Order: sequence, then C-alpha cells, then structure tokens
Amino acid sequence: MKQNPKRSSSLKKEVPSPSQPSVPLTERVKGLLSNKYFHIFLLVIVSVVFYINYNAIFDRKLDMNGDNIVYYSLGQSLHNGTGYSNIMGFEVKPHAHFPPGYPAFISFMLNFTRDGNYTAMKETNGFLLFLSLLMLFYAVKKVAKNNVVVAFSAVLLCCVQKDLLRWSTIMMSEMLFLFLSVVVISVALFLYRRKCFQEYTKWDYVALVAMLLSIAYIYFVRTMGISLILALFGWYLLQAFWQGYKYIKAKKEGSSENLPNHKSLSYYACMAVLVLLPFGISKMAWGARNKAIGHEQTDYVGDFKKKGGNGEVMTTFSDWAERVYSNAKSYLTKMMPETVLTKSFDKNDPITGYDILVGFFVFFLVVFGFFHTGWGGFLLFSYLAVTFGVLLFWPEQFTSVRYYVAVVPLILFLFLHGIWNVVSFITSKIKSGSLEKYAPLVSSLAVLLSLFFWLMPLQSEAQVNYREFAKRPFKQIVADKNFLNYYEAMDWCKKNLPDSSRMVCRKPELYYIYSGFKKSVSFPHYAPVDTVISYLNRVGATNVILDNWFKHAYTTLYPAVKKYPEKFRVLHTIGEVDTVNKINPVYIIEYNYKWGFDGKIVDGKKEGPGTYNYQDGRKYVGNYVNDRPDGEGTFYDETGKIQFQGIWKQGNYKDGKGYALYGDKKYEGEYRNGSPNGYGVYSDTLGNVLAKGIWRNGTLVQPQ
Repeated sequence: MKQNPKRSSSLKKEVPSPSQPSVPLTERVKGLLSNKYFHIFLLVIVSVVFYINYNAIFDRKLDMNGDNIVYYSLGQSLHNGTGYSNIMGFEVKPHAHFPPGYPAFISFMLNFTRDGNYTAMKETNGFLLFLSLLMLFYAVKKVAKNNVVVAFSAVLLCCVQKDLLRWSTIMMSEMLFLFLSVVVISVALFLYRRKCFQEYTKWDYVALVAMLLSIAYIYFVRTMGISLILALFGWYLLQAFWQGYKYIKAKKEGSSENLPNHKSLSYYACMAVLVLLPFGISKMAWGARNKAIGHEQTDYVGDFKKKGGNGEVMTTFSDWAERVYSNAKSYLTKMMPETVLTKSFDKNDPITGYDILVGFFVFFLVVFGFFHTGWGGFLLFSYLAVTFGVLLFWPEQFTSVRYYVAVVPLILFLFLHGIWNVVSFITSKIKSGSLEKYAPLVSSLAVLLSLFFWLMPLQSEAQVNYREFAKRPFKQIVADKNFLNYYEAMDWCKKNLPDSSRMVCRKPELYYIYSGFKKSVSFPHYAPVDTVISYLNRVGATNVILDNWFKHAYTTLYPAVKKYPEKFRVLHTIGEVDTVNKINPVYIIEYNYKWGFDGKIVDGKKEGPGTYNYQDGRKYVGNYVNDRPDGEGTFYDETGKIQFQGIWKQGNYKDGKGYALYGDKKYEGEYRNGSPNGYGVYSDTLGNVLAKGIWRNGTLVQPQ
C-alpha cells in the first residue's frame, strides 16, 4: 500500500531523537589539558611573554662584572689559537681558575660574529634560557604527574623572574649551565620509563649519548655541575637499591609471580656508573692539564677557606659550624624569599620574626611540592639539596643568587606544585561531594590566581630598575662621578695610546675591554713607594691610571708619583678636584723607569757620577754635587746631539764646548764661565751664519 508522503513526514517528526550524554566539566578540562595542540598553544604564550620581558630587560651595555670580561678574553684566546690562556696581561700565561667550558662556547660563537660584538653573546644566553624553559615545561610536567597547569605556570613565572632574566643578559656561564642541566634532567626523566637496555630504541640511545656528553661538558662550564652529577648518580643508585630490595623481599616471601625483573637492578646500577664515567674523564683531563702547567690545586679550595674577606682563613670546627648556621639563616630567611617573592633585604640587617615566617612559608611549600612528585621529583630535590649543601659551606661574603640561579626554575616549580597540593589537600578534607569532585579544578585555579595576581606582578615590579638601567646610557644612570671619569679615561686610552702600551691600573678586565683590548695589569695595594716603583719596573709598565673610583690608586700609586715626579708625566686629565664631594681627577700618566736620576743618592740628594734623563728626551751624564751638576759632564739634546760638554758649576755649564739658544738664534762654540768665550758661530734658525770668530765674555772680538 502506498503511503501518504505527508503522513510519513509527520510520523517522523514525532519520533524522539536519542539525547547525547553530557560530558562532565572535569572531563572536558582534562581532555583539553591532555591535548598536544593545547600544549603548543601554551608554549606560544610562554614564547610571547618571554620575548616581551627579555626585550624589555635586555641591556646592550657590557656588565661591569669583571668575570664576564675574563670569560670573553679566554674565548678570544681559544679562538685566536693561543690556547686556554690569559691574554689581558703583559704575558700570555695558561689559565687555570675558570673552567674552560663557557670560553670554548664563546670561541665557537666568534666564528659567527665580529670580535668585540658582545651583544650577540648576550643574546645567545637569552636564547639558551628560552630553550631551557621549553624543555623544562615537558620535564616538570612529567615530574608533576602530567599536571599541565603547574608546568605551564612554573615556566611562565620563569619568563618574568628577575634573576633569570638579569643573568641571561650577562656574558657569563649561568645560562649555558642551566641549559645543560635541563638537558641532563630531561633525558634522565625520559629514560626513566625504560627498565633495561633491551627496551631502548635508537632515539633512546641518542638521548643517552646527549646526556653523557652534557655531563662531561657541564663540569667544564661550572664546577658546580658536580652537584647535578652527584644528584643524578645518587638517584640512579637509590633506584638500583630499591629494585634490589623489592627483589630480595619478593624472593623471601616466595612470590614467584610478582618477582621484580632483576634486569632493572642492573640497568639502574649501570646508569649510575655511566653518569660518573664522563665526569671522571673530564675531571682527569682537566687535572692533567693543570698539573702540566704547574697548577695542581684548584683555586676553589682556597676560596672555601676564606673567612670574612679580610685575609683570614677557616681553621676550627666552630668556624665551619658558624658559617653553615649563618648561611642557612641567610638562604632560608632572605635569599629564598627574595627569589620567589622578590622580598628585598640587606645582608647586614638583623633577621626578624617576619623574615623567619616568610622563609619557612616558602620552604614549606617547596618541600610539600616535592613530597607529591615521586621519583622524578626526588631527582630535582636531590639536585637542590646538593647545590645548597655546597653553598652552606661557601664564604658568607660571596652569598648571592648568582651561585644558584640555575636551580631557580626548579624552586619556582616546586613552590607552585606545593600550592597546588596544599589546596588539593585542604579540599580533600572538606566533607562536600561537589567540592571534592572539583578538587583538581580548584587547585589549578588557586595556582593560576597565585601566578597572575601575586607572583608575576611581584616579579614584573622587581624588573623595573633593570629595565630602566638597560635602556639608558652609563652617564644617565651612574651617579658615581669617579666611575664615569674612569670610564672616560679608558675610552681616551683606546683612542690615543698605542697597542704596545703596558698599562698599570685598577680593574684590568674593564681596561682590557674598554681600551680596545690593550694590555694591562693591576698593582699591589697598600705597597710601600719603593716597592711600587720596583713593581712598575719589573712589569715594564709604560702607563699608569691614577683614578679615584676606589681608594687604592690614590693610596698606593699617588705616593710613588709624588716621591718620584720625574718618572711620571701626565698625558691627560679628566675631572677636577671637588673637596665637597670628595672627587679627585683621573690622571692618565706616562711612566718611564729611565726618566730621572740614575746614580748615588746621599741624604736624599744626588752625589757623584750619574745620569739624569729628562722626559723630553734630553740627558745629562756627569758629576753631581749637592743634588746639582757640578764638575765634568755632558748634556745631550732631545735628538741625542751633544749640547754642552765640559765643566759645570752648581747646575750651570761653565767651561767647555756646546751650543745654546738665544731667542730664535743659536750660538755654537767654546764657553768659559758660562759665556761664549773662544771660537764660535752665531746663526739663525735656518742655519745662516750671522757671525763667527773669536768671542770674549759673550762679545765677538775677532770676526772671521
């Protein structure tokens, strides 16, 4: 039977369609957070935030920290083929203090940039920080049990953290060290999923090689790399013990079905050995090289023993106990809160109850965050523990974020992870089904609110001074007139002194860079005058800068200049005396050890045969009496020609032969009693003879 089309259509409309089941909000959020494209979107946000902040804080000026200049000069030395040597001083000598990793990196970069282009080096450090943060996102996400919110928040906070940004704009090793650290940690976490080498793919082996090479290199970048190596070694060793413990326990219980694979024990033990192998090779190679140049003990041993910055050394157990206690208080109540919350402090200020409260608040969240991470978190926390364990023994006067800036991202991550887990713990204790159901969302919201409305604003505000400093020239931001005068003096030397000059000054590192790579050395502070002169002679100094930036030049060099003024000649003066503001000029001085008197000094006066070299090139060679030429002597002009040879009396020539200028005329001939006497020629500046013949008491009596 044929149906009515209209009837069929109406019946279709009456059939209800099956309803789609609603997806819970938590599941939808979980699905979004697990989407790899969403992760890429988050990293795009990270990239934009990093670029904006890094560009705002980037400083094209060279940092005044002397270490970064030493690093650069060592990189130049490697690049130029003179080996790992000090080239800033008068002699090229093998260097043994700083490890060669970062200078080698600079040497490599010099292949792609113009020598002296520090901007490219500084930008490279920023790029290393950026790459580290991208890798860190995946590493901490794994540690936080795929908690994308905490991983994203930690990396985003790193993009505005003032110390990370500041040190990424300085030509020093911190960012290369951070990059290698993140590579090692990321690969270790990546390979953690493997339980034996039989499970490895070719990419696993590539990752393993990258990790081992990074371990070998990180020791050459900073000696502090030992802390990561020890943490990683302990991490693998503990896993090996844990696998062994489980294996023995299962065997004792007779549980053959749940018996752990003994290959895991061997795998982790082998990984522990592999970690130490490249480190051992690197250390032996560096030690053999230093031994070959006669430098068998590392300088860091001496640094550890320094006490108070006044030349004292650590001797007793109580000295070390006091240092550890002092550093522990400083890091807990001042350094850590300043790193996370930008809480400003002064090292010399006493610790208040508020400082202790804030310090323990930060420490508690970091530790609480660690306890909810698992094996991956144990690696990070071990790295932090060994790092700060070393710093507790480091001299108090060197306490600085510089020494732990590479672990700042891990501190921020554990802090945020602590917030997430504290909120999660609190919500789990509240007897409410709906709240417990949305606990992950509440915890994530708490982290994001803390990030955007608390932590990021604090770090952004802390950048203000750095941003202002970065965009203004020295003369607008440096209030110290003494420093500006010294800076101008270095620039003058760059333009006016020859490359062969040998300068003695304060801060040779700064002079080397700002004088256009001219040679310089420092001087012994507070040394006696004659010791200073002896030192200048020994090093072959040709120039001296007498500056007032710090007191050392005026307390050490100035007395030598004052006692032996004939050996020093002022080439250029910068600034004026300002007694109100205690500012002295900067003098750029030429020094010549040959200038002045070379002979016998009796009661402070020249006596007997001697030579006096004048600064304009003239010279007297002859006898002295009572500090003046007296007796036979010869006087040479600036060209080396004899001007007078004969008898002198009380500093004046009397009887002999020579020449003298009388205005624009010259007399050359015989003298007696200081006047022309005997045969002589009188001529003009062109050599035209005006008169010649026999002279008596300055008068021509017999023309010829």
